[in-house]
Amino acid sequence: MIKLLVVDDQEQNLYMLQVLLQGHGYDVALASNGAEALEKARQNPPDLIIADILMPVMDGFTLCREWKKDEHLKTIPFVFYTATYTDPKDEKFAMSLGAERFIIKPTDPEKFIDIVQEVIDQCKAGQLNTSCEPIEEEAVFLKQYNETLIHKLEDKITQLEETNQLLEREVRERKQFEEEKKKLEAQLIQAQKMEAIGTLAGGIAHDFNNILSAVIGYTEIALDDAEKGSLLERNLRGVLQAGKRAKNLIKQILTFSRQAELELKPVQVKMVAEEALKFLRASLPTTIDIYRDLASDSLIMGDPTQIHQLLMNLCANAGHAMKENGGILEVILADVELDSNFIAQHPGMIAGPHLKLIVSDTGPGMTTEILKRIFDPYYTTKDKGEGTGLGLSVVHGIIKNNAGAITVYSEPGKGSTFNVFFPVIEEEIRAEAAVEELLPTGNEKILFVDDEPTLVEITNQMLKRLGYDVVTKTASNEALDLFQAQPEKYDLVITDMTMPGMMGEELAGKLMQIRPDIPVILCTGFSQRITEKKAKHLGIKAFLMKPLVMRSLAVTIRKVLDEK
Repeated sequence: MIKLLVVDDQEQNLYMLQVLLQGHGYDVALASNGAEALEKARQNPPDLIIADILMPVMDGFTLCREWKKDEHLKTIPFVFYTATYTDPKDEKFAMSLGAERFIIKPTDPEKFIDIVQEVIDQCKAGQLNTSCEPIEEEAVFLKQYNETLIHKLEDKITQLEETNQLLEREVRERKQFEEEKKKLEAQLIQAQKMEAIGTLAGGIAHDFNNILSAVIGYTEIALDDAEKGSLLERNLRGVLQAGKRAKNLIKQILTFSRQAELELKPVQVKMVAEEALKFLRASLPTTIDIYRDLASDSLIMGDPTQIHQLLMNLCANAGHAMKENGGILEVILADVELDSNFIAQHPGMIAGPHLKLIVSDTGPGMTTEILKRIFDPYYTTKDKGEGTGLGLSVVHGIIKNNAGAITVYSEPGKGSTFNVFFPVIEEEIRAEAAVEELLPTGNEKILFVDDEPTLVEITNQMLKRLGYDVVTKTASNEALDLFQAQPEKYDLVITDMTMPGMMGEELAGKLMQIRPDIPVILCTGFSQRITEKKAKHLGIKAFLMKPLVMRSLAVTIRKVLDEK
């Protein structure tokens, strides 16, 4: 059998590639980073290696460089398979290192297998250039890349210098308000950064939610057809779970950038911590031991996605502090009673039962000066490319949003300990329903409008499976003409918000002018133009956020039609 070595730091990616390749008759070995891959290859050389780019310990570019230097490995074909880098320069750089192919995720499985087999066949036929000398081209690429980074850094420094000059002049002119000015300076800089992040987040949310709509929708339909208890059903549920996690991640980005409201609900932090620690174990080096004592089952009122992010950020920072020499990461959950002395030092908190989360490390610790600034946005002690300085700022914001408090203890040479406190709520944990309720169905005629053909196709399938008679259009003007010709033909209209030519709320308004009683549901991935409250004020019956999930879609449609 042909032996393949697959390298990726994501366990789920490794599993999917292993299933695909073994299903086509290949012998597959796995590695989670470049260093592990080199060690395994030197012990048992494969016939071909497939590697991701962004990985801990040793990334894909470094792995390829070392691979092509090794006398025993350099003739073995090297294939990149990554979604991390999509710039043509990155592909050119990869090929200059000696790689035989550069495949961008996601790729159709059959096409992926064809490329792998093609490289293997070419290698056997001696048609691959395995003796390339990438040094000169690599140097050119790195020089251009460094020059670009330098220019960006210089522009940023200039902007910061101009801002600082303005602020300093104002402080000098009004010394009597010096303390107030320092606060205003911090607020101004933070507001500007958050505005920029918010604009970026909105754009990402709109486009990414459209993609997720297709991923989640097709998966739900495939699940409906899959044999219960089969491997296919299990794999599809894994895809669906990942899609819903991505949906929550987009919601988290919007919340952090102040473009979405928090959804606070009872959260058992113990469950969130157990899940977070599973992810962390796979990403942290084996030189770091994880000690856990999750003794508390208490509930807090919070956003589960934010609590997950808080845990990941605190533990990732602790892991980074111990990356050189290893150590112990300790995560503890305990119930405590906060007294009036503690409350006096943390305004806004109330004495009483609290959940205490402790995250500690045995790293090098921090100085007093660093401790004073660790929660400042964009402040970081990490090297370039290793962090943005947003991690602990996000942690602080999450704790504030969830009515909590945080204390930090650290000394040089004595590690660091973060203590997080959340007020406990008195509520029993509800057991998950063993069997999901049947989806509500119907037989009414629905006009569905979206400018994304893929979303039109998947939603059309969803609605037909729910029993509805569906007519679809990908242009607002065509939908308006169709409705105007026979307005009494339709029981409901579902329209996207952001479309060329005519926006969703404008289309809804014109439809209701033609027939005032027609119910309209408005869908959007993200929009600053309209909110759910504004949509209802315009007469729109319901407001759905993408990605559309079949259950949510089915329940909303039935609710709107039954109210009619």
